[in-house]
Amino acid sequence: MAMDVAAVSAHGHGGAHHEEGMSRGMFGMVLFIASEVMLFGGLFAAYFFVRNQSSSWPPAGTEEELSISTAAILTAVLISSSVAAHIGILALKSGNQALFKLGLGVACILGTIFVGGQIYEWLTLMHDGLEATSNVYGSTFYLITGFHGSHVIVGLLMLLLVFLRANWGDFTKTRHLFADAAVLYWHFLDVVWVFVFTIVYISPKL
Repeated sequence: MAMDVAAVSAHGHGGAHHEEGMSRGMFGMVLFIASEVMLFGGLFAAYFFVRNQSSSWPPAGTEEELSISTAAILTAVLISSSVAAHIGILALKSGNQALFKLGLGVACILGTIFVGGQIYEWLTLMHDGLEATSNVYGSTFYLITGFHGSHVIVGLLMLLLVFLRANWGDFTKTRHLFADAAVLYWHFLDVVWVFVFTIVYISPKL
């Protein structure tokens, strides 16, 4: 009888530990990202709908042009930050705390540069006369890039929190759920930006 109770107790403890494991937490993040995919998908669908209604894109009279070179640089910066974050999380799982902190630190710096680059681009375009109220072209551009930019800021704050907690020693080889989730979200934002760059910047030139 005592053995049965001990076995049940051990089984219950093991089950609770499994339920609180990374799979459940990461599944929650995957569901969240799936909802974000639908949101961005709706934005892209609206962009193509509006674009198809226009006889020319950008519309006639729109003199301001988006800089593909600037967007390409921002793309390279964001992809590099994602690579750095990925290297960092792999280092953590192998027990290399120093490389983990370095990777996250580099990712945070590059992410900040990306946000700063987008702000600079916006200010430049506004100075040249392209505003959200100028025409439907300006509205869709600022809506899509602004929506993505706001998510990048959230993702960057998550990475900064991971970096701070890393310096406090909160993450180990076996305890890194939040770090995993933050880096996964950052990868998602990286992929979305590739679509933004292709659809908004490149496709009108084709």
